[in-house]
Amino acid sequence: MGLEELENRTYKLVLRKTARGPVIQFRSATPERRESTLIRIGGQKAKEIFETMINVLKKYEYITEEGGSENYKFFKLRKDIGPVVGGFLVLLRRSRNPEKWIPLFEGFISEDPYKGAHVLLSHVLSVSIALSKVYPPPERVRMQLSPKVVDSVSAGFKSTVKKLWNLGED
Repeated sequence: MGLEELENRTYKLVLRKTARGPVIQFRSATPERRESTLIRIGGQKAKEIFETMINVLKKYEYITEEGGSENYKFFKLRKDIGPVVGGFLVLLRRSRNPEKWIPLFEGFISEDPYKGAHVLLSHVLSVSIALSKVYPPPERVRMQLSPKVVDSVSAGFKSTVKKLWNLGED
């Protein structure tokens, strides 16, 4: 799978309120397959992370549609930015300190000062999707990408990001 396959997808960023708290879902569909959740992120900071990302995406006009209800908010993303957002969520998913990564989101989206961020983050998502086809998630997991794969890809690419842009430790 290459970056070309990512261009044929549609992308949606969703915030769902559940009994266990808010959950961010990164959803995608292809012309052949219906929409499914690629990545899920819960936890205490989920709503804050989601709102920060949406504000940045609106600022750069990367959101094409929004809607939902009180318990389910969704934002459709432009096809060119969807893989970048997905790649960022892969990096963020197992972070011990998400507060450190969230302020970097706007720089990754604008590529200022992080030149090449769109390419790198798109590859993060592409590698996660390709490896999850080889190592599919267990049936009980409610996301298309294998948590084991996402965690591994996240750890590897965090090192790349830190070295490339002289960022500190997680």
